[in-house]
Amino acid sequence: MKPHAYHIILFLLMGLTAQGQVGKLSERQRKEQRAFILNDTLPVLVEALPDEVNTHFSEYCGRLLPDSTFFFTSMRANAEEDLDHLFETSWYCNIYQSKLLPEGNYAPAEALPVNINSLKFFNSNFCFNEKQDLLIYSRCTRNNDGDLRCALWQSSREGHIWSKPKKLPAAINAEGSTTLQPFLVETDNMNVLYFVSDRKQGIGGLDIWYSVVQDGHYQTPVNAGPTINTEGNEVTPFYDKHKGVLYFSSDEHLGIGDYDIFYCPGALGRWEQVSNMGVPFNSEYNDFYFTIDPFFGENGYFSSNRPHDGMEESDTCCNDLFRFQWKLPETPKDTTPVDTPDIHEKIASVLPIVLYFQNDQPNPRSLSDTTSTNYPDLYAQYMSDNRLYVQETGRGLSEAERREAEAKMSQFLKDSVATGYERLLKLTNYLHEALANGDTVEITVSGYASPLHNSDYNRHLSSRRIYSLLNYLRKTENGFFIPYLDNKKPGLIIHLDPQGAVQRSFATQETRETVYGVQAAKDRKIIITGGKTTNP
Repeated sequence: MKPHAYHIILFLLMGLTAQGQVGKLSERQRKEQRAFILNDTLPVLVEALPDEVNTHFSEYCGRLLPDSTFFFTSMRANAEEDLDHLFETSWYCNIYQSKLLPEGNYAPAEALPVNINSLKFFNSNFCFNEKQDLLIYSRCTRNNDGDLRCALWQSSREGHIWSKPKKLPAAINAEGSTTLQPFLVETDNMNVLYFVSDRKQGIGGLDIWYSVVQDGHYQTPVNAGPTINTEGNEVTPFYDKHKGVLYFSSDEHLGIGDYDIFYCPGALGRWEQVSNMGVPFNSEYNDFYFTIDPFFGENGYFSSNRPHDGMEESDTCCNDLFRFQWKLPETPKDTTPVDTPDIHEKIASVLPIVLYFQNDQPNPRSLSDTTSTNYPDLYAQYMSDNRLYVQETGRGLSEAERREAEAKMSQFLKDSVATGYERLLKLTNYLHEALANGDTVEITVSGYASPLHNSDYNRHLSSRRIYSLLNYLRKTENGFFIPYLDNKKPGLIIHLDPQGAVQRSFATQETRETVYGVQAAKDRKIIITGGKTTNP
């Protein structure tokens, strides 16, 4: 059973103190609506994350980045014995990272460096900007009265190094108040930071606020208003800018548990109607920290203290992370016997695979045929820069042309760049299985470039792109492929084919087309073909 002491500390940390619900509906109306929510189950599969993420303690605030890195927060004890009698100083709260692996597994979690997870603070809920080089997160300490007070800090990243965190200005971290649970929204004209605070002039206990951010300056925060905020607590905001919808949790809006997840279309201080997310997102327990995966459709994560995986009903002191997936409508079952595809068919099913690159990447202006960069890092940077490509591809065009160009680039990034990477992860798993079985697999990797440079340069560039894939194979699966790549083990045959530039010309030499255009983006690639597999 999880420690009861943790439950108290966690809820103090998160500011989630129970309050009586006072509403405008009669008790009969509330019961009728609660019954409707309970009985209207959505076609969603909810599963608790495995032990690599969830522990005996509490996990929340899950964020999956485009490169499949999974970040989350966990509050844990230094020891697991006599948990109910530990001193409060024996607890710590840190931000961790894992990796979403092929077939839905997760790598063992590791805490972020000590400059982020300072021992002086409870390092809690967080958000990233779209480029993932800015981290905004909560740090909490106890004041002289023994109460936890939280403030927002930020750190920037260069390469893999995070800078020394800086506290956000007093406009955000109001004196004498708790400020936590940030979510940053980036648009063409401005950025908006949503956050939670019990600052003065609020509507209830904890309210959702927002601050417009221009040129790095945080404007005076504004309360999200009475449509969102109530006399109770509204927490854990997540904003989907593509749909224009705010997701949050509340203990006051009509729900079925202590905290339910809600959604509301709108932005800033203009909102439509708040709606309950329904079952199975919500339960009779605490449900919050709803997030949607970027580039991975409508699926995502949330946190809850509901029982799962054989837990006892009473074992609900702490939160775990859950992944949700929308289920497609069931189709009638075909009773015709179907042969299960073998590993050879699985490999053939994902080929050919096309992997795309940014302009002159990796190692710009180099004449080397090799690189130390591996493809997942290049892919992550590409997806981080997606906003730049969408903006630049339409720059200088008429309004109608701009919208069409931006839509084509967005579609290419989602359908081609992201899909290629997902297929690579599947191929990696299939190759591992085939080689472990003693099979021989033969593939060809062809490299291409856009016709911006001379033919010799483009052959070098195409070769470097191929080597970024080889580097990935060396670093993945705990080095499983290294002996095969070094010809110390038989079974994997890779033909390298640096083709160079695609033979064609641009309609214009504007950077908008030659660097950021969809056709130029399609030229910068490697293609994995073959998949010839033989049994031992």
